[in-house]
Amino acid sequence: MITKAVLARGVGIIILVALSWRILACGLGDSYPGPVLDTLDWANLVFHEAGHFIFPVFGEFMQALGGSLMQLLIPVICTVHFWKRHEPAASSVTLFWTGESITHVAVYVADAQRMELALTGDIHDWNYILGKLNLLNQSEFLGQLAFFLGIATIVVALFVLAIDLIRICKRATVRNTEWT
Repeated sequence: MITKAVLARGVGIIILVALSWRILACGLGDSYPGPVLDTLDWANLVFHEAGHFIFPVFGEFMQALGGSLMQLLIPVICTVHFWKRHEPAASSVTLFWTGESITHVAVYVADAQRMELALTGDIHDWNYILGKLNLLNQSEFLGQLAFFLGIATIVVALFVLAIDLIRICKRATVRNTEWT
């Protein structure tokens, strides 16, 4: 018997795998097509811009870094929250969001030297950050490294959801055999 929990996790895995494939296929391109990823990117942008307003108290460098930092902190905080509440399905979805957000930042990092992305602000955060760190000539490599980290995070999220699905299936199977 398929329970709602099993069905929800199964559908969740299918959706996250499809979204993962889109992210992987786009690589370090400037955007991910599709309404779900577009929605995530808009959420990322809101948190990114909020970071620029929160972090200036720590100086100009942190103001530039604060956008990407906040964009990553929000899904990480959500993941930790759900994990502490022992909600692996919810934490895997927010961990997926974390990985997607990392890949989004990776695109920005990789563009730091080229500066071809359309931006909402006056400066290119990662051009400024990597310039200050004398790493501007490494922007493509650092972007690829960040993209790999994002994909690895997404894979872990899928693994957590798959393990949770297996756990729920085993629990449902045990319940069904107890009554027969």
